[in-house]
Amino acid sequence: WRGLIQEDSMQRIFMFDIDGTLTPARQPMTEEMTELLTSFCARNRVFLVTGSDMRKVNEQVPQEVKSLVEGVFTCSGNAYTIGDDIVYEHSFVAPEGLVGLLEDWLEHSCCPVKTGGHLEYRTGMLNYSTVGRNCSQGEREDYEAWDNENGERKILREKILHMWPSLDCAIGGQISIDIYPKGLDKSQAYNRIKGENPDHAIIFCGDKLMPGGNDYPFFRAMGANQTKCRPIDMAIPVVDWRGTKRFLINCDKKP
Repeated sequence: WRGLIQEDSMQRIFMFDIDGTLTPARQPMTEEMTELLTSFCARNRVFLVTGSDMRKVNEQVPQEVKSLVEGVFTCSGNAYTIGDDIVYEHSFVAPEGLVGLLEDWLEHSCCPVKTGGHLEYRTGMLNYSTVGRNCSQGEREDYEAWDNENGERKILREKILHMWPSLDCAIGGQISIDIYPKGLDKSQAYNRIKGENPDHAIIFCGDKLMPGGNDYPFFRAMGANQTKCRPIDMAIPVVDWRGTKRFLINCDKKP
């Protein structure tokens, strides 16, 4: 991919997930990444796309980076901000029975630790976590390991999709799932920026590009569009922010 991205004639727009892609999970951006990304943003067009709300973006992304990006899509694309201006925000009312299902799931889950802060209403979506957002970093990592072994979030996701066909559900971060109306996901960010810039190649970095992950809708929309347009867009899967750091460094190397 390096040769394609470095092609001098190609007009490019870079779009990045935040949590787990630019930062350690639910942690502030490291000084190393801040310096690297600030320099990168000064030379390139950059947008941020996250499942989190703006409050969490402000906790994780330094002001010097935010001041250089062209826009920020939060809440899985359900809110879009340019600078201090809100371009749009979508609303979401949970269908009857959904909150009750999540409360029952929480009560009967075999997860060994439940800390509180399990339901979080965000713009255009609902976020659920069994371990809860009051957990410590260690409890967060323990839950991720437990979930990888037991598949709790995958099972809950399939149950919600089966019971409410009008909803979609994605695994986000280490501890939670995002629930929203079908189509109101990160694909909104791709479709808007690509629609406004059809002659640009979109390059997206994310750590949840697999089916069921909250970056997958962006990847799926990108793939569906490739039969209709050029230049070719690209999705770059990363495991964590260190993979993104390597990607940024490689972008600056001469082919």
